[in-house]
Amino acid sequence: MAGPIRQVCGRWSRVRGWRRVTDAVHAASGRIIAQLWHTGAISHPELLDGAQPVSASNVDPDQISVTQTGRKPTVAPRPLTKQEIEVTVADFARAARNAMEAGFDGVQILANYLYLISQFLNANTNLRQDEYGGSLENRSRFLFEVVESVLGEVDAQRVGFKISPMHEGGAFQANNETLPVTEYAIRKLSTYNLSHLLLMGNTTDFSGTPLEKLADDGMFRHFRPLYKGTLIANVKMDRDRGNRLIAEGFADLVAFGRPYIANPDLVERFAEDDAPLAEVDWETVYGSGERGYSDYPAYQLSQLTRS
Repeated sequence: MAGPIRQVCGRWSRVRGWRRVTDAVHAASGRIIAQLWHTGAISHPELLDGAQPVSASNVDPDQISVTQTGRKPTVAPRPLTKQEIEVTVADFARAARNAMEAGFDGVQILANYLYLISQFLNANTNLRQDEYGGSLENRSRFLFEVVESVLGEVDAQRVGFKISPMHEGGAFQANNETLPVTEYAIRKLSTYNLSHLLLMGNTTDFSGTPLEKLADDGMFRHFRPLYKGTLIANVKMDRDRGNRLIAEGFADLVAFGRPYIANPDLVERFAEDDAPLAEVDWETVYGSGERGYSDYPAYQLSQLTRS
């Protein structure tokens, strides 16, 4: 019984720890949402006590994993068994429940980037021959099992989803299945009455790929008719572009990620027409300390050198 007891104690310790964060956010009249994700094959044995990462199939995504000893090439993962898929789906539900107990205002399921849900959706990394592979409906099965498990714990209006078709290197180069499977997923997500869909624009060059028409504003023009709920636009946003996308009806809200890291007072800077925006210091991204995340100065200190 010692193992389960330690696990329960550890869970409550983490929930209490996050409650301190959410309480502080709420005390400042803010809102905070927990993002739920599983790295799958983007993990590394160094992060798993030597164990092999897991994924839909044993395909090395040919990406870079950020480990405690630096950036390392990914390795070939181990395919999840059906039982392990069931456990992983249940883990998403448990994570959602823990997040709400910790005081988060909602959760967002991450099916973007190169993580596990994307590895199931991607025809290059999902070579399964069972009900989780093959057709786009089957490759989307894991995604919707996760959605429904989370909805079993959290009201739909407190659950969001983040997704977009991608073109990256290695196994995540866009193929003829990339757009159709994303269209299928987003149409079906539209039926769940979720809090929001966060749609990412292109982060790489789509020229000459099956996603070429989705470059720049094309992403939001294409998917806006497919999703009937609240749509949030993200990637390479500034004040003017965000306002324009909302005015043109291609987004309901706009998300700022990198600009907010480098500009903790982004709202105040936007209010000043001539306020400069600081740039992210990429040498500090994915570091092991606070440097590069919580040490960017406010506008009135912008002429000082960061420590």
